[in-house]
Amino acid sequence: MTKVIPGYKVMALMIASSALVLGACSSTTETEAAAGDSAATASVREGLPENCSTATPKIGVALPNLSNPYYVEMKKGVETASAANGFEAIISIADDDIAQQQSQIDSFIQAGVCAVYLNAIGSEPGTGFAVSLSKAGIPVFAVNVFVDMAAVEAAGGSVIQNLGADQAGGGTLSGEQALANLGADAKIIAGIVGVPSNVTTNLRDAAFTAALEKNPNAKVVQTVDHEVKPDVAQKVTAEMLQGNPGMNVIFADTGPGVVGALLAIKQLKLEDTVQLYGFCADKTKIEKPYMGCVGQAPNQYGQLTIEEIKKYISGTDVDKEVLVPTPTFNIGDEVPSDIIG
Repeated sequence: MTKVIPGYKVMALMIASSALVLGACSSTTETEAAAGDSAATASVREGLPENCSTATPKIGVALPNLSNPYYVEMKKGVETASAANGFEAIISIADDDIAQQQSQIDSFIQAGVCAVYLNAIGSEPGTGFAVSLSKAGIPVFAVNVFVDMAAVEAAGGSVIQNLGADQAGGGTLSGEQALANLGADAKIIAGIVGVPSNVTTNLRDAAFTAALEKNPNAKVVQTVDHEVKPDVAQKVTAEMLQGNPGMNVIFADTGPGVVGALLAIKQLKLEDTVQLYGFCADKTKIEKPYMGCVGQAPNQYGQLTIEEIKKYISGTDVDKEVLVPTPTFNIGDEVPSDIIG
């Protein structure tokens, strides 16, 4: 089942609620605390790792890097929610190295952690990680980079949940922004600065393309791979623009992609002829030729996923997919500091 939840501001209520719970717990006596530990142990779902029944269950957290501000915010969210929910978060940073992330996953298995918060470097390696973890009896919660659940299940594994932005919804909103700005029947030759190997970004790209198709005079003519790196994005965007002189719209499906694409447009002095749309770039003002963006709230995704893990190990069923709507921003709008693409 897929669940679409309200926007990112819902976290304020969740954090306040957690704070109240923590405040109440701080006043309990040692006897009451011991009784609480016993009650928590008794309520743990059957079949989970033994660590889930300890006073402070360990959650393995796999993140791709901390060079992208997106993951810095996500890490903060994980740490906040883990403290509020009585977990110990073991956070591993892979530095965009798949082999290193595999080693970290193996360490989680050897440690017998209660659950794993998996933001894989890519969808394909994430599938393999999920299979290994679930076969070891460790529940997997995929965040941000969705894992192909069907592929995992075909290999004998399972994923408890995919949680992240409404990826397709974000792509649709960007396409609609372009049509609104250029005109419903304007001639649009578009290019995508994407990550073809990633399930998540492919959802964004496909939805953007479908939104443009509402205009019979609009078409996407090329997609380039920017590897979620600004310098790569600048290079491949420049090459794409030079190879398609009539191109007038670029959709960059990540924040780093937007940063690089914007540099390429300015490098080629095409600010007056090419419009850029995408997922919001950190600390990047929305001004021509960057016409608009849709945002993600990585801090919120971190907190929400820890909340979902808490519910699951306590015996409450959770939705297989949780999608958070992406807010839209246009020229003149101030993008909140916790919104990143």
